[in-house]
Amino acid sequence: MTSAVIAPDRRAELKARHRLAIIDAADSLIRERGEARFSVDELAERADVSRRTVFNHFSSLDDVVMTTCARVLSDVIDEFRAESAATPAADGSRVTLFADITTVLRHIDLPTVIAYLCGVLGTGGDAHHAMNDIFIRATDQLTLEISGRASEIDDFEAAVLVSSLINGLAVTSAHWIAQTGAGLDDASRAVWAELLDRLIETIRRGY
Repeated sequence: MTSAVIAPDRRAELKARHRLAIIDAADSLIRERGEARFSVDELAERADVSRRTVFNHFSSLDDVVMTTCARVLSDVIDEFRAESAATPAADGSRVTLFADITTVLRHIDLPTVIAYLCGVLGTGGDAHHAMNDIFIRATDQLTLEISGRASEIDDFEAAVLVSSLINGLAVTSAHWIAQTGAGLDDASRAVWAELLDRLIETIRRGY
């Protein structure tokens, strides 16, 4: 009786471990090669799983790559969460909330994340849409984080604010890549800072 209860938990734990191993392996291969060029066999070998296990978790290599990219942005959300948690919520007003969010955005190293995504996805039209999709995946996470910090706005307004910022960051990223080639030197980071300031000022006028 006891083993029948424990077994499903162990299976779920094993599935989660395999999925994480596959994503970690993809990330490792991408960072080594500077691009998302590897076979299913290479991925399975690096993750120490079978080909079948890879496809039990992901529909294709593209699905693996997109999930890996989305996790990179999720890590940024985690960084945002840590930064915002270290700053006590003030009066809960829209103005204060927006100031808190944009202060955190300025402190997070987004250019490194965008350069990573650019290296993985490329710079063509399809890559642009893929990058937008990855940004959109972060919307729900960030909305939940922001909703808990403001008493003056409801879930709808929080979602509108986050969507504005996330879509704005996607546009900012596209312009930054076009202007700098996603380089990470001081000059390209200065361009990012300028574009981010313009984005924040543009959205701030509406809040």
